[in-house]
Amino acid sequence: MDRAAIVTGSNRGIGEATVEALRAAGWKTVSNGRSPRPGPGDLHVRADASTAAGARRLVEAARKRFGRLDLLVCSVGDFRYTPVSEMKIAEWEALFRSNLHSAWHCCRAALRLLRRGKGSIVTIGGAGIQSARGNPRAAAYQMAKTALAVFTKSLAQAEARRGVRVNMVSPGFIRTPAYSREEIAALAPGVPAGRFGDPAEVARAVLWLASAEASYVTGAVIDVGGGLRV
Repeated sequence: MDRAAIVTGSNRGIGEATVEALRAAGWKTVSNGRSPRPGPGDLHVRADASTAAGARRLVEAARKRFGRLDLLVCSVGDFRYTPVSEMKIAEWEALFRSNLHSAWHCCRAALRLLRRGKGSIVTIGGAGIQSARGNPRAAAYQMAKTALAVFTKSLAQAEARRGVRVNMVSPGFIRTPAYSREEIAALAPGVPAGRFGDPAEVARAVLWLASAEASYVTGAVIDVGGGLRV
């Protein structure tokens, strides 16, 4: 029977690469984004995953189309370089909504279906978030991703006896539209591996965590960052 997955925030970057990797491995996929452009999934749902209504819409679309849900990938996560003293409250709240609230809403909406098939959840974190660090230009993002790691581990413990595994993949600097060519050139020398990662490299980690090969892995945080901040 075909396995079905939802990947939030999958119009571009890591989310898009994850949908492509899942489809190549035989999964049926629901892609998601807020923009009107078509997504890469077998079914694309335009919805705001950071709201309860948007999350329910995504899950219901998967249920109606595929009759099941085996994987939820929480890939929504806006990023902004802004010092705390210059950040507007609307920007601060938006970062928490996209990086943290979206995962909470989507997991709550999806758990009933995931429990039925003993499925799994993969959240997308950020490099080095397991060790609390200050970041004067990305405080809200760092805080939200750290909270997401705690949420991931807590949910993993809560759902383990129901057969639902919950893990996190934490990318470092990945070559996505979030970075300009100038930023990539400036930041790459600071990565121990000497380069930015490719979205497909993050997607492969997600694919492994969703596979039977990772059947005893839950509550894990896997860094895919070329040695950045380990």
